[in-house]
Amino acid sequence: MRARPLKPNVYSHSSRSFFRLVAAAALLLALAPVARAQSVDFDPAALIKQRAAILLKATHATIADLENDVNHLAVLSETCRAESGAKACGLSDKPLESSKLEDRYAYYVRQPVEAHASGRQAKIDRHNWEAPTLTPSR
Repeated sequence: MRARPLKPNVYSHSSRSFFRLVAAAALLLALAPVARAQSVDFDPAALIKQRAAILLKATHATIADLENDVNHLAVLSETCRAESGAKACGLSDKPLESSKLEDRYAYYVRQPVEAHASGRQAKIDRHNWEAPTLTPSR
């Protein structure tokens, strides 16, 4: 059997670098939507939805079972307060002084939902309440 002469492979190093670059770009593209989704969590509109979801869960579970959700919402709410202000995030100007779970639930979930619900009452415009007069037809 005849031995093959060894030829140096010039493209092996550059092809490995190219594949590493492609893999890194694919990883960055895969993680980009996750990073964007996490940055939106403390948006005031997103907090309203999260509070409503926790309030709904509270009808079927105890507050102790919701401790992780309440704590996560508390962190997001405080981030929102730092970014947008207390009023925009539905929080009181006065910070929470208690460390009890029931107080955190009331401060970060129940009170903002109640305040949001009371501010969204139907507005009635009464200027068109009179019925139009109909003329009898012959």
